[in-house]
Amino acid sequence: MSKINILVVDDHSLVREGIITMLSIYDEFNIIGDAESGEEALKKVDDNLPDVVLMDINMPGLNGIETAKKLIADYPDIKVIMLSMDVTQDHISEAIKAGVAGYLAKDTKKELLAEGIKKVMQGEQYFGEKVSQVIFKGFYKQSKGERAASENKDLSKREIEVLRQIATGLSNREIADKLFISIRTVDAHRNHIMQKLNLKSTAQLVKYAIKEKIIELD
Repeated sequence: MSKINILVVDDHSLVREGIITMLSIYDEFNIIGDAESGEEALKKVDDNLPDVVLMDINMPGLNGIETAKKLIADYPDIKVIMLSMDVTQDHISEAIKAGVAGYLAKDTKKELLAEGIKKVMQGEQYFGEKVSQVIFKGFYKQSKGERAASENKDLSKREIEVLRQIATGLSNREIADKLFISIRTVDAHRNHIMQKLNLKSTAQLVKYAIKEKIIELD
């Protein structure tokens, strides 16, 4: 199995070194480099394409979210995971709209960081526990979501419910358990939703859910 190539981006050298040290114990990961700014990250990506970019948000010059937008626009196969102490509704919303594959707090344990990297490489989105709490407190508006569902003529009620769970960061297994359906059924609903809406990725599904107020930010 080929290794997952990772670029670490943070304006603090001690943070970069700490992340690299944490991930170096995993045989399946290959740290191809690090960068201290968004501008340097873009250059490093041009020079040596990574599979995953771990990136802080608050950096001088080009911040993490703007850098993520540029990376994802130019290299849609690269998975960007935000790694920040700033776990706020505004930043999470902006990061999701930018198309990131994951968002974790900087104090996340190395095992969960490793799990997140593997999950996004499998095509899933991955949010850490603190981020998920913000999503459920801030994004999740059941009553507005129900109104959006009734007004949306393209998706069935069950498809709206599956889309809502996808957009809040749950895996197919977690959605299946929550809705008491099989993983195969969840996958079928996901495919039907993407076909109906002409969307190609989970990130696009999340953007749609936010736009249509199926999930919402305060």
